[in-house]
Amino acid sequence: MAARRRGRGEGSIYRRKDGRWVGQYEVGGKRRCVYGKTRKEVASKLTTALADGNEGLIFDSDHLTVAQYLDRWLHSIRGKVRESTWVRHEGNVRVHVKPALGRVRLGTVDAWMCVS
Repeated sequence: MAARRRGRGEGSIYRRKDGRWVGQYEVGGKRRCVYGKTRKEVASKLTTALADGNEGLIFDSDHLTVAQYLDRWLHSIRGKVRESTWVRHEGNVRVHVKPALGRVRLGTVDAWMCVS
């Protein structure tokens, strides 16, 4: 049985020489990859990544600040949680997180930055 070709915008899956599987997809003109030990695992990750992209959850961490990411996140959860929960999250982000980490590039944030 011949393998079914993936359609345009569905990404691609292939096996590397070292045995790992790779799934590639494109977001905003940039190629992104997900990796896994099995083809099934990569197919699952690729489906999730493409679904997140359709909801606007894919981002370019090199050019995005923590404040911009949190604004997107708050917008994406607005109708999915109770209004009181959203108000509490928005207040915590506005009062605590944005003043401390809002200007930092998302790609440079790690656990040690948040400890001090």
